[in-house]
Amino acid sequence: MEKQVSEQEASFLEILREWSGKDDYRMVIEFQSGAWEISLQAVINGKDCRARGVGETFDQAWDNVNPSWA
Repeated sequence: MEKQVSEQEASFLEILREWSGKDDYRMVIEFQSGAWEISLQAVINGKDCRARGVGETFDQAWDNVNPSWA
């Protein structure tokens, strides 16, 4: 049985595809002690932008990421 990709997973993949060679990006995804943590950092037009989301599932953590540059 094939598992369907969640809306959050699809959004994650879309963002990875959109990243161009013009800006610097860093993404860290961790799962530790039952919690997911996603950290994003980007340097866009010389401005340091950061975002972080935490949740019991990847989907929850992704929903809690609120990038300041979006």
